[in-house]
Amino acid sequence: MPIDSPEMDRPSSDRSIKELVARNPEQCTFAEYTQVRDAILARAPGRVLVFGVGRDTPLWMDANRSGTTVFLESVPKWIDHCQRESPDADVRRVQYRTRRFQWRWLLRRPERLVLDLPDEVPETAWDVIFVDAPKGKRWISPGRMQSIYTASALAKGSGETDVLVHDCDRRVEGAYCDVHLADTELVAVIDSLRHYRVV
Repeated sequence: MPIDSPEMDRPSSDRSIKELVARNPEQCTFAEYTQVRDAILARAPGRVLVFGVGRDTPLWMDANRSGTTVFLESVPKWIDHCQRESPDADVRRVQYRTRRFQWRWLLRRPERLVLDLPDEVPETAWDVIFVDAPKGKRWISPGRMQSIYTASALAKGSGETDVLVHDCDRRVEGAYCDVHLADTELVAVIDSLRHYRVV
């Protein structure tokens, strides 16, 4: 049955994604969501790592049914939300130690971008990594320097990995992708989403 069949109410169906976009404004566009979904489906059941939880958590879990999907989140209220709405989600709390205004300085100090992760995360060969956290809009927020750097490092140690980074129209996200994913294949640019393949 096609993924967009009207009989399908799964979170990863086209219809469900359109409804998610309508309920979740200023997040991913329909085209961005479907690009990430299709990358996960192409490797499913696989090992998927997502930086961030939210209203789209069921989408990623459904796309990778029977696979391993791990979420990294730093905001307690979103962890609580996820535990209520998606109790089967495997959410690990992380703590970012940077601030967005430090982004230029940190480009020259990658040792300060190392993120303290649960042991099994660096020990896993990931098929897909999606970076959509931390939020990173305000200058005093953590920014996505550590998550992009970490995604790149994990992917380069995993073999063939699809890395997707959201909000690359923003200066910090674009610059960190340019530096830390520059030597990888750029598969697609969809709106503000970049899709890289690390081999």
